[in-house]
Amino acid sequence: MASQMDPYVDAFVTGLLHGLIAAWPIWVLLALLVAAEIAVGLRRRHLIARSGLNDLDAMSGEDFERYLALLFTKLGFRVQRTARHGDFGADLVTSRKHERIAVQAKRHRRKVGVRAVQEAVAAKGYYACDKAMVVTNSFFTPQAAKLAHRNGVDLWDRHRLAKEMAAIGGRSVIAQAKAPKQPIPRQAVKAPEHAHAFRDAKGRTCAVCGQQVSESVRDYCLANGRRFGGQTLCYRHQRVR
Repeated sequence: MASQMDPYVDAFVTGLLHGLIAAWPIWVLLALLVAAEIAVGLRRRHLIARSGLNDLDAMSGEDFERYLALLFTKLGFRVQRTARHGDFGADLVTSRKHERIAVQAKRHRRKVGVRAVQEAVAAKGYYACDKAMVVTNSFFTPQAAKLAHRNGVDLWDRHRLAKEMAAIGGRSVIAQAKAPKQPIPRQAVKAPEHAHAFRDAKGRTCAVCGQQVSESVRDYCLANGRRFGGQTLCYRHQRVR
């Protein structure tokens, strides 16, 4: 019986070997992809170690905010820290080259969700900023990333933050942020004088369909920024929120 099966086994093994040999380009491609993934992982681990990002994980939310204020200052921004209570969705308001950015700081152990993005969008309107941003030592949920993309909100996750930290010296700035004296004190940040004109220019169309709306509709949406994510919506799209 065994002698009768040998030809079939030999044929199977021969066919399998020929198939593997014929598919060598696929095996090479898979090997290259695995090698590239390993290289990216090693580079990120090295970047995180050099940046001192792991030290941020043990920070309080207050220290994390202070650190970001120093980070943006060293990156060339003018930084204002908002009041502790009633910050309207932004912990920092930064400016550079006539561009204002409302920044929401999130030191989290878990992924950051859509609420942080909604708050940043609302803060953008309140402080009459040109852009909104959320910065975290963690990562973002897919829903948060989708909402941010739709609303033009910049997201800095753990990897992007590590890159920026490494660029300005990493741990030396962390030590400054933990110092008792606050180098960038909190203040009541006000919208610039052109804020009314900004809202007139930027908030009179529906964010979904582009339909022009009245000032009262716009003001209602801004007053209910948490419900509408800081967007101006027409009556039809207000009803679906």
